[in-house]
Amino acid sequence: MANPVMNSIVKDWSTQQATPAGYPAMPGYQPASQQAPNPYGGSTNPYAQGGAGNAAQNTYPAPQGAPVYGVPQGQQGAYADSMASYEAMMNAPAADAVDRGTMTFDDVVVKSIMCFGLLLVGATAGWMTGIVAMGLALVLFFASCAVTAGLALFIQFSKKIRPGAIVTYSLIEGFSLGVISYTFEAFFPGIVISAVLATLVVIGTTLAAFMLGFVRNSSTLTRVAGIGSVAFFFYYLVTFALSVTGMVDMRAVNSTTVFGIPLGVIIAVLAVFIGVLCLVRDFDAVKVGVASNVPVKYAWLCTFAIMTDVIWIYLEILRILSYLMRRN
Repeated sequence: MANPVMNSIVKDWSTQQATPAGYPAMPGYQPASQQAPNPYGGSTNPYAQGGAGNAAQNTYPAPQGAPVYGVPQGQQGAYADSMASYEAMMNAPAADAVDRGTMTFDDVVVKSIMCFGLLLVGATAGWMTGIVAMGLALVLFFASCAVTAGLALFIQFSKKIRPGAIVTYSLIEGFSLGVISYTFEAFFPGIVISAVLATLVVIGTTLAAFMLGFVRNSSTLTRVAGIGSVAFFFYYLVTFALSVTGMVDMRAVNSTTVFGIPLGVIIAVLAVFIGVLCLVRDFDAVKVGVASNVPVKYAWLCTFAIMTDVIWIYLEILRILSYLMRRN
């Protein structure tokens, strides 16, 4: 159904007088042939010298090297140089993120490949140490855990971004993972390759869901991920203290079934869920950082966050598989 108000406006617009170029004439418009005579006399610019003939002559550009109007005679060369520099700047290609020193997705990918490569190198060293001398591997394992815990706190609370600390953390944490993986493999053959594949599936699915828009970061997700991470941090501290002191047999507690499911499996599945939420938060941080043109150094922090969450997910999947294999 037509709008009567719009029809009236269109009708009035169509009956308006038009300029020679076809545009609607404004109120008071007069064609050039009907315009009032110039009060200064003549039909040319009243400030032009020499009348219409001279005005026609002035339409040609000044020859190269001629004095520029408004520029003192002694500054003509400097003016020409500045204009040449300005034209070169305007004709130059636009600066990209690399030229501006801002973070890109490639920066995060390259640094992630480097850190995960060092993680793999350290894991290989830890695995081989376990094969050669298990006692020495355990001693180095506890020492490496203390070092990586200190490095993690240093990276998190340092006022500056420490790429060297992140690289060192990757290598030493890899050694710890290698010793842990070898220990699990000794008791449950085939568990490591299963845990690695399951971790890759979880990470790939999370990344695909995030890129396709099925999962998005939000204030609620960030809050749940933060609270869950802190809760599990204290849970690990308490259970470790209880196990070391012998006050509670955590293996018996984790083997307790709830609706036929071991309590350890339920806790580990919940930990994997929180780890996935943390991964979504990390992916969103990378996306927002690239869009906000943050400095390139923040790619190290994004890499560190992703790496620690991936390690956490792998360890929890390793626990889940160990409980399932133990029951079989």
